[in-house]
Amino acid sequence: MVLPLLWVLLAALALVLSWTTHSAGFAWVGYLMLATWLFGLSAARLAQRGLVVTRRLSADRVPFGGEVDVEVTVANRSRFPALWLAASEALPAGLPMTGVRGQVGPVAGRRQFLFRYTLHGARRGYYQIGPTVLRTGDLFGLSQRERSGAAPDRLIVFPQIVPILQTGMPSRRPTSDVRARRRALEDPTHVIGVRPYQHRDGIRRVHWRATAHTGRLQSKLFEISAQVETALVLNLRRRDYPDSPTEAEEAAELAIVAAASAARHILDHRQRVGLLALGGDPGLDNPDGASRVRPGRGREQLTAILAVLGRVELGASDDLAEALNREKDALAWGSLVAIITPSLTDRSLAAILSLRKAGFETGVVLVGRKPPRAADAEQLAALGVAAARVVSEADIRGLVL
Repeated sequence: MVLPLLWVLLAALALVLSWTTHSAGFAWVGYLMLATWLFGLSAARLAQRGLVVTRRLSADRVPFGGEVDVEVTVANRSRFPALWLAASEALPAGLPMTGVRGQVGPVAGRRQFLFRYTLHGARRGYYQIGPTVLRTGDLFGLSQRERSGAAPDRLIVFPQIVPILQTGMPSRRPTSDVRARRRALEDPTHVIGVRPYQHRDGIRRVHWRATAHTGRLQSKLFEISAQVETALVLNLRRRDYPDSPTEAEEAAELAIVAAASAARHILDHRQRVGLLALGGDPGLDNPDGASRVRPGRGREQLTAILAVLGRVELGASDDLAEALNREKDALAWGSLVAIITPSLTDRSLAAILSLRKAGFETGVVLVGRKPPRAADAEQLAALGVAAARVVSEADIRGLVL
């Protein structure tokens, strides 16, 4: 702004001198300076109107440590040339970049130029790529204009996945060496027949009408469930984490990595898994602060879960106990509810007990450096709830849900 103002003042001064001295030379200088300024201003406006920016990302989701190639094209669709044009991309912090994030140069009418760069997914998160900032003007820098080009794009970097190598919690896989409980594979609400009573059958399994008819003890034969379902409940409620922002972020990232690793491990064994993440999700606007992925299996299910885990962050949400009580009716009978949280409260312990009474298996993963309360460990053991503590990524390798 200083240079154009100074230019106009000098032009006005030349005209004043031409009037006071009756010199045609000063008049020519003043008029030429004004004409140059007006021409540059008009050319910059006309050139800027025809500028169109397009951005193409090779992917909008990338695994942890992966790369995304970005190509930005700046086209001048006007007949008027842009005497000089500076295009630059606004990029987020936390993503290393290689290549060129902008370019400067003239662009003739009906022409274009492009530049490319690569983003490296070195940190999990939900990132905004762009917008593209365009600056143009005349050759003397007297007239400069700036505006945004292409709208921002969104990029999700998935969390890191740690391979789970050994058994730290009881396995629920029907194909594992540890046999799953029968009630995790059978639905007691669907009786499909009877069979002779066996010594390991409980009293509730006895089919009394068939027993009376045959004169021998008969047991109910339940429908076999096709899959064992696991519901991962990730607690990212800010109030449940340490007051220190650094410690809270460290524990939250560890919880997210644990959830991603558990989901991958379960899906690798062809079981169904779903996710309930409590906290903040910038990609959604949920009043209860919860992001849900319905149970499923396969590669698409893993992608959907990792996409949510890539976006979520610490934030305000419903209490863990409220979420467990609310979601209980939506869970399939016999599901394993794996809760990943930094701490437990009396209310959340009561909610876990309610799940146990309703016929759900439960497991708890306590994350963070803060040791759990001794009373919590005792109550979990009394309830028969498998619990594990995760302080580092190495501890995740010993988990299996």
